[in-house]
Amino acid sequence: MSGQALPDHSQRSSGVLGAGQLFSVLAIVFGAVALSELIGNVSIPLGFTKVVLFPFLWALLFCAAISVLQRRLDTLRARSVAMQTLSGHFVQVAILLFVAKLGFIVGENLRLIIDAGWILVLQEIGNFVGTMLLAMPVALLLGIKREAVGATFSIGRENGIAIISERYGMGSPEGRGVLAEYITGSVLGAVFMALLAAAIAQLGWFSPQALGMAAGIGSGSMTAAAVGALGSQFPQAASEIAALAAASNLITTVVGTYIILFVSLPFANWLYRKLEPAIGGAARAIAPEDLDRPAEVETGLPATLAALGASAAMALVGNRIATGTAIADALPGMLILLGATVVGMAIGHLTRRFGLPNLLWISLIGMILGATFSPFAASLNPLVAKLGLLPLVTPVLAFAGLALAKDLPLLRALGWRIIVVSLLANAGAFLAGATIAELAR
Repeated sequence: MSGQALPDHSQRSSGVLGAGQLFSVLAIVFGAVALSELIGNVSIPLGFTKVVLFPFLWALLFCAAISVLQRRLDTLRARSVAMQTLSGHFVQVAILLFVAKLGFIVGENLRLIIDAGWILVLQEIGNFVGTMLLAMPVALLLGIKREAVGATFSIGRENGIAIISERYGMGSPEGRGVLAEYITGSVLGAVFMALLAAAIAQLGWFSPQALGMAAGIGSGSMTAAAVGALGSQFPQAASEIAALAAASNLITTVVGTYIILFVSLPFANWLYRKLEPAIGGAARAIAPEDLDRPAEVETGLPATLAALGASAAMALVGNRIATGTAIADALPGMLILLGATVVGMAIGHLTRRFGLPNLLWISLIGMILGATFSPFAASLNPLVAKLGLLPLVTPVLAFAGLALAKDLPLLRALGWRIIVVSLLANAGAFLAGATIAELAR
């Protein structure tokens, strides 16, 4: 979503994905979304707490199973890799509708955001430092070496990859570490954050507002999943949670690159130098030849717009099943979100030389249109309100599930240890952000 191409850990194939394969991707995801929304939420008691399994989890699991099955069938393997790569691209497209919705929520709650502004900035630093305080010692205890720096200095999204690529190169241990964090976050991050947020909310340690601020950790899919889980746990504060998470995520997007460049990465290197001699063990380096390099597929504007339109249609169907709102009643709100998304994407394309992501522009457009000072707010906000947050998330995780199989060889090469460390880094960001937000309130 940042508009920055990932570094050279993959190679491009020749040609553009065919219309038949594009239709297959959208049809599979559409079916998974509808079935998942029909299943709905399932609560599982776990001793002192409970975990709520949301429709987006079912969608991810259904599509992941299809993805793995396709890859194992020789007759479908080559075709499935292309479909999986395209699905990975569509994750970043589908999440933009959720970002637009959050923009409107921020606009409606602008006064709340302004009042909490300095806390949001403060806990943002905690997000990044928290990744290292929790995950770095575990990484060293597990025998991981310099890969630990790349895997723990941030939650490993596109800006983190760009910084590590420029500083160390993607063939370095640090590069392999941040790549593992990126893949783990893309494949497992959203589900992990949903389960973590739901479990922490049940403990009663933090207010809904603090948890909302902590949910904006700089990843659209992870934020979406955490917001959905928290909104289900605290329905009376769902709008406030979403607004604070969106504002926190926006701050992460705007200033996060500078924080991880000038604070997090130097701190990660300092912490590694201090801790490694004391608790670091012997580790087998992850060699570059261990890594599988799946081919990429060229995607153009027609495929992107098709995915955006299909995601909107899926969300409308899911919203009908989940909330009971008729598709005709929710359609005007969806058209508003689509309009904000397309305009934001156009602005992002025109300003791409500045490195500003599409989600920043889309969120700002939604915020301005939905703000109390906007002459359009009174007309637009009630229409957008007919769309729930969770139905906008389900297509995102369905695309992520369908993209999963192509990353399995790389995850196997990097090993289970780095996956544990990556998930702990995400947990550390959430817990540190929540702690600082709670103490500063």
